[in-house]
Amino acid sequence: MPVWTSANPRIAALAALLCLAVAGNSPPAAGFSVAALEQRFDNGLLVVDGRIDYSLTATATEALENGVDLVISQRLSLERPRWWWRDVEVVSQQRRYRLAYHAMSRRYVLNRLASGESRSFRSLDALLTRLGTIEAWPVIGRDRLDDQQTYRLRFETELDVEALPRLLRTVAWASDDWQLRSEPATLEVRP
Repeated sequence: MPVWTSANPRIAALAALLCLAVAGNSPPAAGFSVAALEQRFDNGLLVVDGRIDYSLTATATEALENGVDLVISQRLSLERPRWWWRDVEVVSQQRRYRLAYHAMSRRYVLNRLASGESRSFRSLDALLTRLGTIEAWPVIGRDRLDDQQTYRLRFETELDVEALPRLLRTVAWASDDWQLRSEPATLEVRP
């Protein structure tokens, strides 16, 4: 005899409400999303400002706090759309950041890999907020753009699984907890 057919309907309803309440109070899903992206011309240079919401999974946070460095990649490209063939990529740029945790000082460290610039933070949330703030990312000079064309600016970010230690990388490719990436955000650009 099935359990639910013999149970009191009130108990079944209470159990269902309890399940909904627990599901409703779960933390927001982890992932990366582009919350805002804006382009502007500053002294003849196309620059991009934006805000990305970074949220790590519990598995990625635990790995970070146990000494595994995480690498976040941000990609920005400017394309000229064509109706008859693939779009022309005018500019493609990438920024890579290493996130680390120092257990002795209990500080989170954000390193920009290209420049070696480093900053430390008391909390992971503060680090992720700073990482998610894009201010005046230079793209291309206005003089290199055709005034008669419309361009498409594309931005996306992801956790670089290939930068993980080899043994963890094998597990990460098979686990959704490590597949952290944003949907591409696009903007139309007119010089």
